[in-house]
Amino acid sequence: MKFLLLSPEKTLFDGEVESATLPGTKGIFTVWEHHASLLSTLERGKVTCKADGAERHFEVSGGFAEVKDNVVSVCVEKASELTI
Repeated sequence: MKFLLLSPEKTLFDGEVESATLPGTKGIFTVWEHHASLLSTLERGKVTCKADGAERHFEVSGGFAEVKDNVVSVCVEKASELTI
């Protein structure tokens, strides 16, 4: 599925992933390929996306996520990639 992580300053990630884990305001959730459509607000926390067996981690300040037609779009106020 396609995963986009956007902030007002730049695009932090734009590519194909196997899964994405997001810090929803009602709890952490994971999106997989062909996931049902949804719209969620996000709180401060960690976004993790998995592609080709590797994980990338981002610290986000909050925002929202939309899942629709096998595309996950995440818009956040601020974000930075973590090195783990």
